[in-house]
Amino acid sequence: MPEGHTLHRLAAQINTVFAGHPWRVSSPQGRFIAGAQRLDGQVPQHAEAWGKHLFVHLGPEVWQVHLGLYGAFSFRGDADFAAEATVGAPRAAVGTLEPRYAEDGWLIPEPPKGAVRARVSARHGWADLRGPTTCAVLDLTEYQAVVDRLGPDPLRQGISQDARADAQLRELFLHNLSRRRISIAAALMDQAVIAGVGNIYRAESLFLEGLDPYTPSNQLDPERAAPLWDRLTEQLRDGVAEGRIRTVRTGGSRRHWVYKHQGTACPRCGTVIKAAELQGRRLYWCPGCQRD
Repeated sequence: MPEGHTLHRLAAQINTVFAGHPWRVSSPQGRFIAGAQRLDGQVPQHAEAWGKHLFVHLGPEVWQVHLGLYGAFSFRGDADFAAEATVGAPRAAVGTLEPRYAEDGWLIPEPPKGAVRARVSARHGWADLRGPTTCAVLDLTEYQAVVDRLGPDPLRQGISQDARADAQLRELFLHNLSRRRISIAAALMDQAVIAGVGNIYRAESLFLEGLDPYTPSNQLDPERAAPLWDRLTEQLRDGVAEGRIRTVRTGGSRRHWVYKHQGTACPRCGTVIKAAELQGRRLYWCPGCQRD
């Protein structure tokens, strides 16, 4: 499942290629026809990400997308449509586009391939959404209700340019941890505790902070929890900048410290890295480094 950095990159791309210009929206698959009709012909104002949710604002309506495990946007267009080819789950590479234009000057899109839930087109290109968990049009009250259920997103620090607001995000994270008896590993995957963290960032942040993943959240001292927020902020920002998750910053081909390295020696202490199932997801950790 794409983690929070991917959704922030997606929001930035949608702002670049669609915001401020009228678009055309359809549902080739047929499962989003009513929603597409509400969005068609409007002018998207701006896109934002909150955790693993994408929100595209269009006045009193908001298009909500959650990619889930298999969702992805694919982008195609001419030389004036600067967009990363795919954002989300991996997709097959596509060939070179030979642009053709209609009488009104809009690029003619290629026929949809596969189960395209939604297609959004601009003058110079289009994007196809496939396989999302959520694809819905919300009013502002419904949008706020979704946001209110989400925990703080580290990547939203700096958006308001208000240091007090940024501090409140961290304090909310610490407060959320203090109210839960579940393990810290389980808490980091709870989007109501912190939004945008997935399995890789969970494993890597707990390793780098030397935290036992089974420590109950409400027993974690704030002095230990606050650096965890800072670590996750740093990792997510690196993900936005680089377009991938790489937590080993010492060079070489290794990208992660413990994620998917079970059964091998920890590069720091030599202890065998372990893996276990926790709430339906695979947990990775080093019993030698992560004792606190």
